[in-house]
Order: sequence, then C-alpha cells, then structure tokens
Amino acid sequence: MSRLRGLDGRIRVPLALVVGRYFALVLFGALLTVGGPWALFFGAMARGEVLPADWGSTHADETVGDIASAGHLDPDSLSTAYRGAQLSAVGSVLFSDMGEEALASAQTSVSSAAAAGETSARPGPDVSSGSYEQVAAVKLADGTWAAISWDMMPHWADRARDASWPNPQDLWLASTIIGTVLMVVLVALRAARVLTRKMEPLVAAANAVAADDLDKPAGTSDVAEVDDVLAAMERMRVSLKASLEEQMTAEEARRKRMEKLAHELKTPLTLVQGNAELLAADLEEGRLRGEQADEARAILDATHRLDAALIDIIAAWREDERDRT
Repeated sequence: MSRLRGLDGRIRVPLALVVGRYFALVLFGALLTVGGPWALFFGAMARGEVLPADWGSTHADETVGDIASAGHLDPDSLSTAYRGAQLSAVGSVLFSDMGEEALASAQTSVSSAAAAGETSARPGPDVSSGSYEQVAAVKLADGTWAAISWDMMPHWADRARDASWPNPQDLWLASTIIGTVLMVVLVALRAARVLTRKMEPLVAAANAVAADDLDKPAGTSDVAEVDDVLAAMERMRVSLKASLEEQMTAEEARRKRMEKLAHELKTPLTLVQGNAELLAADLEEGRLRGEQADEARAILDATHRLDAALIDIIAAWREDERDRT
C-alpha cells in the first residue's frame, strides 16, 4: 500500500506533514513576534523618537564642549541619554541628578583632573563593579566643574516620555517575549485540536470494539499513519467478527446436540421409570416376593438416581451457557 494513497485510492497526508506544519507556523510566528517589535524599535530610532544605546558615548565630547561654551550646566537642555552634576573645584556636589556610582566616579575624576591641572576628564567605565555607566567632566569658566553620565541603554528622545514610559529596550523585550509565548500557546492549542480530531476515528473504532459492536466499520482517515492503524483495526474487526460467528455457530450446534442427547436419554429413561413405578405398585400390593421384590426396589432406585443425574447435567449445561453469554 502506498504511503500517500489508501486501498481505495484516497490521497493521504503523512503524520510528519501534519505535525511539521505547526513547527513551520511557530517559526513564521516567531519571525512576526520578534521581527515586528524589532522593526518598530528601529523605526522609532530612525524617526528620532528613540536614542540608540551608544548615543551618549558618541555625543559625549560634543555635549561637554557645548556645556563649556555655555559656561554653565542646564539640566533641562541635556539629552535624555545624560544625567548631569555640577561640582566645586575640590569635588563637592553643587547639583546632581546622577546615580550614586556615577556621581562617585565623577567626583574622583574631577579631583584627579584638578590635581593634575587638567580641564576635562573622561575615565573609562568601571566594569569591575558591574556598572557600565560612564562619565565625562569639563571645567567651567567660574572654576566649577560640570559632569555628565550615561549608560549603554536606548532612551526615549522626549523627556516626559523617558521619565514615565518603560525603557525602549525593556519594552521591546517584553513585547517580544509576551508575543512569542502567546503565539506558541495559540499554535499549541490549535495543534492539539487538530490532532485530537485526526485521532477521533481511532477512538471511535476502539470504543466500538470495547462495546462489542463488531458491525460498525473502523472508518478511514486522511492521515497515512492513522489510516494504516484503522485498516489494521478493520481487519481485526472482520476477523474477530468471523471468529465470534463461528464460535456462536459451534455453540448453537453443541446446544442442539445436547438437547437431542437429553431427549434421547430422557425418553427411554421415562419408559424405564414408568415400568419401575408399575413394579413398585405391585410391590406395595404384595404381588412381588423375595428376589423379585429386591430387584424391583433396585430398578426403581436406579431410575430415580439416573433421572436426578440427568436433571443435574442439563441444569449445569444451561448454567454454563448463561455464563458464556
């Protein structure tokens, strides 16, 4: 039998193709759930709504140059990628909205630069502390220092949005993960429903056999492997039905033979028993003496025992027949 065609010429689908299409659907869905947020994320960066993760590092020198030219630090004029601080010549904090680690790094850098007679400082990140936040500082005309810090994370370009919305990268990751999980769950539910429907003929055939309904055909399926199992179950059903019919025929024949045998035994036994009862009547009336009386009693007793044994045999046979059915 061809793997793709049934005995009746029906075109069948391999089970691997039925299951495989859901793997393909998961891959396609993953492209959408990952690629969709990714495209929106990069689209927002292209439109200037989101600042890339390296924006702060790329524009740091330009930003501290603008601050030095202005002669003061205006926190509201800074990009959302930066946090600012103003320090005294000895590193005391005059103003800051930096994090603690970045502020400590800025203070250390300013103190070192002032001691060395430098007018700017830009140390590398202290990766040993687990922080990738960087700082840059510049000396202003009034002798104070302006410092900025930034991290390697994208930011919303709009200050109000950056303050109230989740980080763009976190938003992208969350939408990707949630979308992918929902997609996988939906595909899994769909696959479960389809596979359950494909297996329904097998369940129906098994239930029919369990209910002794051997007249119901096993049915067919458009899935090759399921159809092969159904074909095997159909052959089993036909064979089992034929075997049961043969068994029932044999039991019917045995029943008829038993009834015939019981009849053949009962008829002469009834005749013998009737004659024995006549002898018993003669015995009671005293017409039989000596050995004749003893023989009459023995014949009467034997017919009674034989009749009881025959009744027991017939009752046992009928009880066995009831147990079989």
